[in-house]
Amino acid sequence: MKIFFLISLLLFAKLSFADEFPNFFGCFCEGGLITGKIKSGDELKIDGKKMEVFENGEFIFAFGRKFKNKIDVDYNGKFKIFDVKKKKYKIERISGLPQKKVEPAEEDIKRIIKDKKRINLSKEIGKKEKLFDDEFILPVDGRLSGVFGSQRILNSKPKRPHFGIDIAQKEGSPILAPSSGIVKLVDFDMFFTGNTIIVDHGLGLISIFAHLKDIYVKEGQKVSIGQKIGSVGKTGRATGPHLHWGIYLKNKPVDPLSMTKSRFY
Repeated sequence: MKIFFLISLLLFAKLSFADEFPNFFGCFCEGGLITGKIKSGDELKIDGKKMEVFENGEFIFAFGRKFKNKIDVDYNGKFKIFDVKKKKYKIERISGLPQKKVEPAEEDIKRIIKDKKRINLSKEIGKKEKLFDDEFILPVDGRLSGVFGSQRILNSKPKRPHFGIDIAQKEGSPILAPSSGIVKLVDFDMFFTGNTIIVDHGLGLISIFAHLKDIYVKEGQKVSIGQKIGSVGKTGRATGPHLHWGIYLKNKPVDPLSMTKSRFY
């Protein structure tokens, strides 16, 4: 009888463990990102979509700039609903930009399309393993001059929302890798972003660094958190020296400040 009781307890414990939801790390919020791990053979659906699970059981999900109030999660047929924190986005007005950078001439459009293709190619999943650290650092210390998600009005002309943050700092100030990864793109003259670096953090997560003065890394190079990768500049579409830092999961923008313990957040 005791043996039967012990076996029953073990079976119940095993079933209970199998039914437990995975731990989610990150922010259930607009602009946020969550990660976690599940066991081999388990199935996870978030917002009705089956999640891609990488070799070590890790998954990753981004909410994008706009999302509904709640999200449903299906883990092995069991459901939970999570609240998603909404954000109020600012309207940012920027004047003094060269007009050709706001309304490009026909001869510049081909260049812009070429730049966009290169950036979009870099957003495709590269390393199918987690390279990034659990917490990101700010790549440069300075004044927050542009926030994620804001509606931008450039030279009085409405443009798409701002998918990143801007940190103003004097020209030549060092830029550090906010997390570990592999350099996926280096370009010294993009139309909008100027001197540009893209770092692959693994699992489809990338960082883009724009308007740099100097670039100290090359494509294919491994970088560690805190490593100097470039310096602050004002190349491309910029009114003064600053760093534009954007994070994407594939094509979904992520608020970089949601990945850091920042004094700005």
